[in-house]
Amino acid sequence: MKKIFTSILILASLISFGQNSPIDDLWKLYNSRDFKSVIDKAKTLLVNEPDNIDLNLMVGRSYTDSGDFKNALPYLESTVTKDNNNSWRKAWALSYLGTCYFMMQDYKNSELSLNECIKLNTTQNATNDSYGQTLLFGFNECYKTWKTFETDNFRFHFQNMKAPKIENYVLKREVAFKNINAFFKSTLPKKIDFFVWESSEDAMKILKANLGFAKPDFCIVHSHYQETIGHEMTHVISNYSTKFLSKTGLINEGTAVCFDQTNQNKEQIVKDWIKANNKKISIGEIWVNWKNYPEELTYPLSGIFVKELIDNFGQEKFIEFFGNQTYENAKLVFGNRLDKLIKDLENKFNT
Repeated sequence: MKKIFTSILILASLISFGQNSPIDDLWKLYNSRDFKSVIDKAKTLLVNEPDNIDLNLMVGRSYTDSGDFKNALPYLESTVTKDNNNSWRKAWALSYLGTCYFMMQDYKNSELSLNECIKLNTTQNATNDSYGQTLLFGFNECYKTWKTFETDNFRFHFQNMKAPKIENYVLKREVAFKNINAFFKSTLPKKIDFFVWESSEDAMKILKANLGFAKPDFCIVHSHYQETIGHEMTHVISNYSTKFLSKTGLINEGTAVCFDQTNQNKEQIVKDWIKANNKKISIGEIWVNWKNYPEELTYPLSGIFVKELIDNFGQEKFIEFFGNQTYENAKLVFGNRLDKLIKDLENKFNT
């Protein structure tokens, strides 16, 4: 009898081992980034298992990754409340709550959630992610002496700038925002948190990154005070102009250069580079292999190219193309005139 019972247990274990649980299957679906399916299927299971922390976490994370921060909150909060074992699930729920609260401009609870995740220190990935966000979001101790100035479209954070300069700096960027968004017509989920560093060395030491850069998904810019008015801002604004399938350096950076609000003679910069390096340019080659070419060439050239696209095909066609920035999609949207435009532009610089 005992042998029969043991055999039954072994058989049951083998059957169980050979099958994925619904939770495992849903995590695999989540990792494939099919967030809508995860939400639909997990919410169905939650009807009978409302306290299941895996289900709550994956719904909360899926909503967050889809940009629906408000709907993510109750599921993430439920995970934090019901995970009595302080597992990796609670850690990731706290990290994601930090993102959601930040994007909803509840900065106090964002900071509290991220610091609680760091204090919990359950899984290194979640801890590192939350610590990185405290640096990015301006919650780290290093920002305690910074001045914050809020406007219609920004929350400016100044490392070290006196009031008269702040007023001038802020005014110019508000004007730039309106000029740039007159083209993109974007609706941002929050104000842009714009961090203005006096010291590039401090930024590298703290952020481990060169200035300036934007994190469009968070509506964040970190910039040196002497950088162009519109470049990084354009990355944020344009990110909300359409849905994206593909971004390329030539178009994405070119758009930021095109709208950087400077009067640089970009054509002369490109001509000088070609002369100094005794080389010819191929826009098609640069389009595909952006990182193989120096920024001294690619940035001004891409800005010129984007301006040519806008001038020749108009705002509506450009935005239609902008969500999928490949050459193949450009051909579909712009037609055969695209190749002539490229050839004419190359001839302008190569002859």
